Order: sequence, then structure tokens, then C-alpha cells
Amino acid sequence: MASGPRDASPAEGRDGRSTRWDQHRQDRRTAIITAAIAAIEEHGPDALTGQIAERAGVPRTHVYRHFDDKHALDLAVSAHIGRQMAGEIRAGLATEGSPREIISASIDHHLGWIEAHPSLYRFLAQHAYAVRATGSHEADDAKAVFATELTALFQRYLTALGVDAAPVERVVVGFVGLVDTTAAWWLERGDPPREELTRELTEQVWLLIEHNARSYGLTLDPDQPLPRLDPDAQLPPS
Repeated sequence: MASGPRDASPAEGRDGRSTRWDQHRQDRRTAIITAAIAAIEEHGPDALTGQIAERAGVPRTHVYRHFDDKHALDLAVSAHIGRQMAGEIRAGLATEGSPREIISASIDHHLGWIEAHPSLYRFLAQHAYAVRATGSHEADDAKAVFATELTALFQRYLTALGVDAAPVERVVVGFVGLVDTTAAWWLERGDPPREELTRELTEQVWLLIEHNARSYGLTLDPDQPLPRLDPDAQLPPS
């Protein structure tokens, strides 16, 4: 006996509904993360779950329908802030010119982000250690984000100059530590002016770069333009 058109099986129906609900849950998670960032900006790095829920327009108990606990929420917020910060730093590092100009632009952009988002900076610093203690690599503090972006940029320049780029990561980590530790001190002090601190740090970082460059047989003039980067050039494997 001929049968009519086959209806979707219960499993297929569940799959379709599940897909739709997955998107709904993801949208709600994103809305809560966005609300958390706004609450941190307003209330500081210790913003309460109730303040986050109020921003998101949901009852407090609904927050933990989408996150297992406060640590899971903090991890998701840290990862989101880190991705946003990386994008902004990457855009700020698009400067071309001499080593001094590129160093100055990168430091000024980093300090500018910290100055504009002091509570987010403190939140990242406050939670990065707890995140790393769990063995997660999903989120880092501002220093780690800055180091990652600078390492990629320096690897591209060294490759363009025909120099082995392998040691650059440990060199970058050293002077990013200098910059970020000074930035944290500056954020609490509120002085000197950002322009003055940028000049001072630029000179200190240049001395470190020059010393390391010479050890690799590379002589750089701080005020001579570096070669233009090929946007399609591939980085060496890390």
C-alpha cells in the first residue's frame, strides 16, 4: 500500500528545534556578556551579578541558566574583552614608518585603551590568574593580548628583513612586561600625562630592541622607515 509523504521523524524534529534554541541560547549568552562589560565599566571590576542581570534585562537567576557559575561568566567575559582588545590593538599597530614611530604608536594605543577602559583593564588583570590556574587558554590579561599582537607584528618585520624571527616572542614578552607594569602603576597614579609616559617608554623599549637586534646581527636606525609589509606574507610557524 502506497504511503503518503513521510513526516519528519521525532529525532529530526528535535534536531531542528535544538538548532533554533542553540542560536537563541547563544544570543542570550552574548547579551549577558555585553551587559556584564557595561556593568563593569559602570561599577568597576567587582560588578555584582544583580547589576549584570539588571543591565541584561533578565532576573538574576536567569544569568546562571546560561553560565554554570560566576567563574564561567568571568571566563566568558574575559575572553570577549580580550578579543575586542586584540582587534583594537591590531588596528592601532597598522602604523608604518620608523622603529621609533611604530613603537610609540603601539605603546600609545595600549595606554589609550587602558585610559579609556580602566575597569576592564583591572577586570582582566584580576581574573587572568584565576583563569590560568584552571589551565584554560581562553582568556588572558591585557599584557598577554598586547604581547601576542606585538609578537606577530615583529615576526612579520623580521621576516621582511631576512632575520630569524624565532626568538622574538621571548624578547617581546620582556618589554611588554616593562610597558604593562608601568601602565598599571600609571593608572593608579593618574600621572604623568599619557604623551609624556609614551615618550619615556618608547625610549626604554627602543634601547631593549636595539640591544637584542645587535645580538642577532641586525643594525637598525630608530628614525629610518622599515620596509613595507606584504599583507599576504605568511608568518613563520611558531
